[in-house]
Amino acid sequence: MLPTRHLGKPAPETWFGIVDGIYAIALTIVVLSYPQLVLDAIDKAQAHEIAYAMLSRLLLSHAVSFFGVFFTGFEIWSIHRALLSLTIPARRKTVLSAIVLAIVAFTPVWVDVINHLRQEYLITRVHLLEFDVIIFRSIYFASLLIVFATLASLSLLEMRQVADQRKDLSQIMAVCRDRCWLVVAVYLFSLVVPHRGALYIFMFAMLSYFGRDVWLFLRARLGR
Repeated sequence: MLPTRHLGKPAPETWFGIVDGIYAIALTIVVLSYPQLVLDAIDKAQAHEIAYAMLSRLLLSHAVSFFGVFFTGFEIWSIHRALLSLTIPARRKTVLSAIVLAIVAFTPVWVDVINHLRQEYLITRVHLLEFDVIIFRSIYFASLLIVFATLASLSLLEMRQVADQRKDLSQIMAVCRDRCWLVVAVYLFSLVVPHRGALYIFMFAMLSYFGRDVWLFLRARLGR
């Protein structure tokens, strides 16, 4: 889909094979990396004579991180696929999609590094590792921001060319824009309240899915 001129009249379904494949592989790698992470936590906890309470909190942190990463990846896939179902393949739009896919494909690496660094820090309390966790977590949130900003740009680009899909595309762009603000808010919260790395990813995922419902509930209660 990258030649200067497309041959024939490619349909939106032209995108779906590689898009679905990359997201499926990325999420599968995330799932497969967690058993080894748990086994490493148990081995290191035994080597450092960590109490069972500490080990339980660490394993709970891994579980929270897993669900947060999985839900976030699933939502990005949902948005991306919905957007491409309204999009006719073209060179500029293909490049923007490739940027999103490249970041998604590399996400399991960053997530695995963050989890191992945080685990090592919680067990050994080496402060240099704490700084490394902060750096890698910042890169992770920056990557999410780029993904949602790119999807919003792709929506805007298509809105200018396809009038009959403008309503649906504007809704997708609004969702992506809201997610950009949410990424920034959660990241700023992570700077104010440190040492809860898995919680930030989980917060982002849950607020992405249920944030609007929570806001409407609170507004209804406070508005009385």
